[in-house]
Amino acid sequence: MKYFVITLIIIHLHLNSVSQIMQPKWETCLGGSEWDEGTGLITVNNNYYIVAETQSNDGDISYNHGYHDIWFVSIDSSGEFLSEKTFGGSLGDGGFIDIIPLNDTAFYITGTTRSSDGDIENNPWPEYANIWALQINKEGDILWEGVHGGSLIDWTRDMEVTNDGGLLTLGVSTSDDGDVSSPNGSWDLWLIKLSGNGETEWDLSLGGGGSEGGGSLMQTSDGGIIVIGNTSGVGGGNYDTTCNFHGTPGGGFVDAWVVKLDSLRNIEWQQCYGGTYHDFGLSTIEVSDGYMVLGHTLSNDGDVSGNHSGGGPNSDYGGDIWVFKIDKQGNLLWQNCLGGLYNDYARNIFPTTDGGYMIVGTTASDDGDVEGYHGIDTGLYDDVWFAKIDSLGQLTWQYCYGGTGHEDLYRGVYQKGDHNYVICLGTDTDAWQCAGQMWPDLRIVELYDTTVGIAENNAGASGESLSVEVYPNPASGKVTFDYALSKSQTRAVLNVYNGNGRLVRRFNLMAKRGQVVYNTAQLPDGIYFYTLETVGNRISGKFIVVK
Repeated sequence: MKYFVITLIIIHLHLNSVSQIMQPKWETCLGGSEWDEGTGLITVNNNYYIVAETQSNDGDISYNHGYHDIWFVSIDSSGEFLSEKTFGGSLGDGGFIDIIPLNDTAFYITGTTRSSDGDIENNPWPEYANIWALQINKEGDILWEGVHGGSLIDWTRDMEVTNDGGLLTLGVSTSDDGDVSSPNGSWDLWLIKLSGNGETEWDLSLGGGGSEGGGSLMQTSDGGIIVIGNTSGVGGGNYDTTCNFHGTPGGGFVDAWVVKLDSLRNIEWQQCYGGTYHDFGLSTIEVSDGYMVLGHTLSNDGDVSGNHSGGGPNSDYGGDIWVFKIDKQGNLLWQNCLGGLYNDYARNIFPTTDGGYMIVGTTASDDGDVEGYHGIDTGLYDDVWFAKIDSLGQLTWQYCYGGTGHEDLYRGVYQKGDHNYVICLGTDTDAWQCAGQMWPDLRIVELYDTTVGIAENNAGASGESLSVEVYPNPASGKVTFDYALSKSQTRAVLNVYNGNGRLVRRFNLMAKRGQVVYNTAQLPDGIYFYTLETVGNRISGKFIVVK
């Protein structure tokens, strides 16, 4: 009997961590004779809109303003090329470029610029990298653009559309002049809020007397903002030295740093997470009882355990993907390291309908959690890596997508379903090159796994009855959630997420049975996910918005 039970456990663990094979529905390669690399992707009205950095002036690129440009590309739902356009000036524009939709016809793009000509009308601080924000229409016409920062380095890291149609941007700044009103140290996290017309409304620096680095920001369901980054732990400014920094402040290593702001931009709390060596905060999503934080770690002590590379100050191998959950006050609930001996990194995390999460990043490993690596030299070349975890962070499924060369992935991932994703990246794999040269090309692909189904509803842990009917689906102007709670429950939370895993609306339910009518008129077309949660019970599913 003991042998039988152990055998069942081993089989269960194998089935829940086995590598799966994702199949491409379509693949598109675009580029020229120089460096072309995708960084951001959105979908609107069944078309995909991609931003990339390009150094080419031939092939699929119609014009280059000088050195490197922001490249805007549109394709249809089958990957067929529709249009392209470049933005920039003569001194180079690009960096950490991303794109988000304002609505079905207008988008925001942020990147960096050193130029003061071409598409840049006014840059008071040329030759240093500053944040460049653009609002464009879907045809690629610039509606407005502006440069933000100061006389030193200011880099963009993340952005979100605000409820008033403006733009909230997170960057890292070394400037102490210009738009930066209250700098704290040598490197700060820097928030700047722009109106829908591109006018600066307010800014806020976060940090101490040392160095802070940026990861991401998110508007929270209580009207506040949560900022994810890292800090060297030096006091001063608005950095709180009691936030549990794990190393020696200013000693050369950083902790992941999470700062929660209220609706008036006051700091509610801040907390450091990590161990002795480098620990970075990269991304977050909000869940009903806290936040899921995605990071990268070289530590294997303090808050961190299970690092597959062993950790260390000068690791030749790199670090692990680090995922951890905190409650609404920043208390650490659990953590897990994902990866192998070499460098594993991710900026993308999405909720799945079974209560777990899909992490999409890159890996140079071929051991540990990683199976199916494609590179010709382990440790030197990256594959795209899909890592599915359960609600407690345990790996249940993984898949490597790549060729013999190097695949670079940033935030260019769109979730169509639990095991269905569209990604854009840069690849220098020879077999995937479309312009016939050694430099990376832009590659966009839709991947899906036909062996894994998507459960629209799943029973709660207690097995009690919990139900929700969603109609109409697809929805245009509104969608109705007709719900019923189990006998022992009188309260629940209904969460709605967009295709990028961001919480877009939360409803607190106070009746055992009822209806929630949600106005979807302001939502961009696409797939949305919902969860209905009570204590010990959760069901989830998806609906489509089409106008």
